Amino acid sequence: MNLDQEFACWLTTAASGAVGVLHMRAQPQRLCTTLSITLPDIGRASLRRICNLDEALVLRVTDNTIIVTPHGGPRLRQRLVRAISDAGISFVSPTELSPADLFVESTTNIQARMLYTLARAASADAIALLLAQPERWEKNGAPTPADAPRSKRLCRLIDPPTVVIAGAPNAGKSTLLNALLGRTAAVTSPIAGTTRDFVSANIVLAGLACRVVDAPGFIEKKLFEINVSEKNSLEKNSLEKNSPHTDLNQTNSNPSAIQSANQAPSSLQAQSAIDQAAIARARQEIHSADLVIALAAPDQVWPAIEHSNILRVRSMCDLSTAVPMLTGNSLCISARTGAGLIEFAQAVRAQLVPAADIASDRPWQFC
Repeated sequence: MNLDQEFACWLTTAASGAVGVLHMRAQPQRLCTTLSITLPDIGRASLRRICNLDEALVLRVTDNTIIVTPHGGPRLRQRLVRAISDAGISFVSPTELSPADLFVESTTNIQARMLYTLARAASADAIALLLAQPERWEKNGAPTPADAPRSKRLCRLIDPPTVVIAGAPNAGKSTLLNALLGRTAAVTSPIAGTTRDFVSANIVLAGLACRVVDAPGFIEKKLFEINVSEKNSLEKNSLEKNSPHTDLNQTNSNPSAIQSANQAPSSLQAQSAIDQAAIARARQEIHSADLVIALAAPDQVWPAIEHSNILRVRSMCDLSTAVPMLTGNSLCISARTGAGLIEFAQAVRAQLVPAADIASDRPWQFC
């Protein structure tokens, strides 16, 4: 947008709120006449009565740019829009403004983009990295193609990555989500397949803001795999009939898991339209996820999921020692006792945003 072009732009939604944020650019005298105020000095903020309608804080960013924060009621907003429009200043959408339009105090395009991105960063670790980017771009130049994979991973600090918890019914997916969230968001039950719809929550895992999805359990043949050692453990575990635990995290021995390992059916065991729709949705979420948690209870086989970024996790590790708790690249957790949840969060973060990416002093092609 032309630097001399007048405009007004709401940076807050039209929904009712305590405070609204209005960005305006026009010649100083036009601003004074339109709002019926005197302007504060550049870099200062003062309380003013605007358009004889409301008291608002007016921050003068540059000679011709101000930010106004009136109360956020919808009726007041309508009256301000009418008064400003009647004065000849047009309203534009925030999507029509570039970072340089919004952050006129910036001295370079990279600095403007940094400030724009900083305002929407979801994870706190993005702050120091973003603030360092103008200097790194000036020192090293723009990122090269070799920086692209690292830049893509670091952008997960800006927009929360999606983490899908996937596994068979009764793997403990909903219990894990609730434990990570610290409250009940998904229904848990010893009855397999209780969750037939999707439940998601925004959760910070080891400092990384994530969208965590509890996917419905699936029981299709090709979604399972097993090796000989796991099969032996399953058979041994199937003989255990008593468990000292009686809470809803409990998963009793499941002979059907042995059956699926030996001779799984060739079609969906769950025939209902609801189950089939849930399985289809699970596939969609898994396909688009940044990370898939392949979750399995002690008496279950690993879900065979096709994805480039998978973390295997054994749930309910407090229930039995029959199945080895650490098998290759896997973790063991108990959502009931909290055992392993800290390590789980750290592992999720490490796979999504490795420490080496944050430690790098190379420029970042931030989002």
